[in-house]
Amino acid sequence: MSQVPLHIAAEFPPRSLEEWRRLVDKDLKGKPFTSLQSPLEGGLSLQPLYVQQDEAPAPPPPGVAPYLRGTQVLGHTEGGWLLCQEYSEPDVAHAAQALKTDLERGTQGVWLCLGDSRGIPVKDEATLAKLLADVPLARTPVHLEPEAAHLSTANLLLSVAAKAGVAKSALSGSLGVDPLAILAREGSLPGGVSARLTEAAPLVTTLRESAPELRVMLVSTRAYADAGATSVHELAWAIATGVEYLRGMERAGVSPDVAARSVQFALSVGGQFFPEIAKLRAARLLWAKVVAASGGSPDAQAMRLHARTATANKTQRDPWVNILRTTTESFAAVVAGADSVSTSPFDEALGTPDEGARRLARNTQLILRDESSLNRVADPSGGSYYLEQLTSDIARAAWDELRRIEGMGGMEQALATGDIARVLAETRAARDKAVRTRKQPIVGVSEFPFLGEAPVRREARASATATAGLRPTRVAESFEALRDASDRYLATTGRRPFAFLASLGTVAEHTTRSTWVANALGAGGIESREKHGFADPAATVAAFAESGATLAVISGPDTLYPEWVPALTAQLKARGARTVAVAGRPGEHEAAFRAVGVDLFIYAGADLVALLTSLQAQLGVA
Repeated sequence: MSQVPLHIAAEFPPRSLEEWRRLVDKDLKGKPFTSLQSPLEGGLSLQPLYVQQDEAPAPPPPGVAPYLRGTQVLGHTEGGWLLCQEYSEPDVAHAAQALKTDLERGTQGVWLCLGDSRGIPVKDEATLAKLLADVPLARTPVHLEPEAAHLSTANLLLSVAAKAGVAKSALSGSLGVDPLAILAREGSLPGGVSARLTEAAPLVTTLRESAPELRVMLVSTRAYADAGATSVHELAWAIATGVEYLRGMERAGVSPDVAARSVQFALSVGGQFFPEIAKLRAARLLWAKVVAASGGSPDAQAMRLHARTATANKTQRDPWVNILRTTTESFAAVVAGADSVSTSPFDEALGTPDEGARRLARNTQLILRDESSLNRVADPSGGSYYLEQLTSDIARAAWDELRRIEGMGGMEQALATGDIARVLAETRAARDKAVRTRKQPIVGVSEFPFLGEAPVRREARASATATAGLRPTRVAESFEALRDASDRYLATTGRRPFAFLASLGTVAEHTTRSTWVANALGAGGIESREKHGFADPAATVAAFAESGATLAVISGPDTLYPEWVPALTAQLKARGARTVAVAGRPGEHEAAFRAVGVDLFIYAGADLVALLTSLQAQLGVA
């Protein structure tokens, strides 16, 4: 192979941003430059290129307020972040064994989701002591996230530690007092937030001196993230919650400086890699500004941040893909400088995770730390024009939302009046539309489904009690419901619902579209009995009749449709096709095609869930 002449190689890159822009405009051939922007949820958009002039003013180095680059001077280089797994098993003995096993094999901290409907049922001191029997409390951070009775649960932990001979000064973690989380989850909060904060104030003051590493208050965005919040809304509502707690504590006689040092934050990390990094960085920045404005010292401005992998984007179908999702999310959390990270087991959406799934989750972080060396750089994302600007954009958007919430009277009012539920409903509707049209694809579910996958079985959790609060949801639910119906049909009839795929033209002519439509049908649990290279309608109809199908899908190049579709549709209907679909947009031929009996069209951008639901109904799938 000959070498590229050096003078050509040297001249190939554009010499300036202006020259690059001229070349881009030429390649766009009249389309606006804005067509290269990628929209993000929350009203933001990504530019196709970021350069030095886009970078926000350089923030202070790590460990210096406002802590955008992390709260530790050396980042994770001294020991790494805390591998802090979360547990919500409904069986106490099972949960206790999981804690013991994980702590023996690399987990450093534990996060306990407690409650009857969504967590570990702990109602008394004896039960909590049983759960923590093999947890060395003096060196293991323990975080509580109870569904209710926050103060009594906090006192249970303090009592268990005291009876185990562990001094308060040795305890670390958080006690999970988060009254706004109850209001968000349940839809009501007897006594209101102010009363709960007044009750917690003495504990905040006492433990600030006796247990400085044990935080009383929790700001968890679990309820919002699980209900479909965007990154901007999740961040804004987290800060708004923190503001409400600082304000309430001050009314109860606790200074903002002391109160801020007693707050633990816990945010979810979703699948948008760079925006999620920017969200966590922006969280530290905004919290520092809030605490500073409240009179808090630079030390009090440092956010204690726990990051958990998201729940809303996990799937029950092809759950192995969840391993890849949680790896990306854990990676983002670490790069963003989270103090502690929990990686959810890949089978969590199916029920109670097994030991193998917890092991994979645990080892995900161990590999990121010990093999990928992510703990050897203080701020891996610092200095990126893209990330610095994206952090600034997200921070500004979240600040605007925070101001809107404050204008309503604060987070409690926003929840009580239904404003948060309204925003979430709008967000879910927009996201659901993107999912149903596959503009937001879900690998293994709406894209590249594998109908022959062996099911992963787990012990199902009891259904959570219905409340008036925010309802958790997963983006894959609509497609998974179609697959569930297909499974029931298979169990009843011994076969899956299927379609005869009439592929027209040569393989080169039809393969792209035929592959696409077979993939789309598979997302609804409908198999494709594919036939290739038909020379005329008669051969196509003969193959259809032999297949025993009642659904025929015509797929091929657009140029063949005007000639083939009318005659072929009539003959297919005559030979028993109850439904005839055409792959692709009909354009100007729609009226003519429908007139000859075409029932529907399957094309990119259509509401695929609605189409598949209709096809299932016509195939007798209940």
